[in-house]
Amino acid sequence: MVSWILEDGVFGCSMAPLATEIRKQGHNVKIVDYTRGITDYQRFFPQTECVIFYGSLYIAEQILSWDLSWTPGIIGTIEHYHCTAYYPHLKPWLLNAGGYILPLSELSSSVVEKPKLLFNLEESKRLFIRPNSPLKPFAGSLYSPREVTDLDSFMKRHYLEDPNILVVVAAEQSIEAEWRVIIAQGQILCASQYRQIEKPYYQSGMPEIVRQVAEAVAQQQWQPDPIWVLDLCCSGNWAYVLEINFLSCSALYQCDLSLVVREASEAAWKRWVQKQQGI
Repeated sequence: MVSWILEDGVFGCSMAPLATEIRKQGHNVKIVDYTRGITDYQRFFPQTECVIFYGSLYIAEQILSWDLSWTPGIIGTIEHYHCTAYYPHLKPWLLNAGGYILPLSELSSSVVEKPKLLFNLEESKRLFIRPNSPLKPFAGSLYSPREVTDLDSFMKRHYLEDPNILVVVAAEQSIEAEWRVIIAQGQILCASQYRQIEKPYYQSGMPEIVRQVAEAVAQQQWQPDPIWVLDLCCSGNWAYVLEINFLSCSALYQCDLSLVVREASEAAWKRWVQKQQGI
């Protein structure tokens, strides 16, 4: 039996349907709302139990930084989700394959001193910038060159402390729609569209052009975890990989909850058993 901790209100929706499915499959579940000051989650279950946390990056960071012996705790091997870790494996399908990964301070100075090296920038051209880290100290977005040149202002705007954090920078591209695909054991488990022309749009499944890319990515030898999240998009009548994410902090939208709970619980339990056996 696996014990789940769900953070309510995350991803803009109630965790009740997910909790119902978890209980239906015979597992324990505790729903908490940290905005109401409920922060004693360390006491919800014994530290020797098989526990899965599902919720915000903020709480996930706390669980990762504290000396908790839950197994697995977070569904996701965090170091595998840095862009520097997975870009080399997914380069054939990446939307931003032509981009750069460099320190934020270097990006800021490059836009000022040698803009032609960054995609032949014109004054009106925007850049897509996101952090290298999967814990996302700021959200990926589009920025004008002028916004990037003022490093102090950029850092204050995003509450950043380290000017040398690694960021991904790429030329702006048009994106028509986006999908979230859950990969388990090298196979597509389920999928959901979550955006259409820059607006939220939710429906289960995905078109064939997106499925083809998802299958190619899922079937490659490199896998970040037994179960993980793949985000894809359509741009210029073709499908590309936007990014990958770890399951514990990824919205499920219209994905099949029964399949996700089953596969995540099985992966967590297998890891817990291996730990008990010293494997």
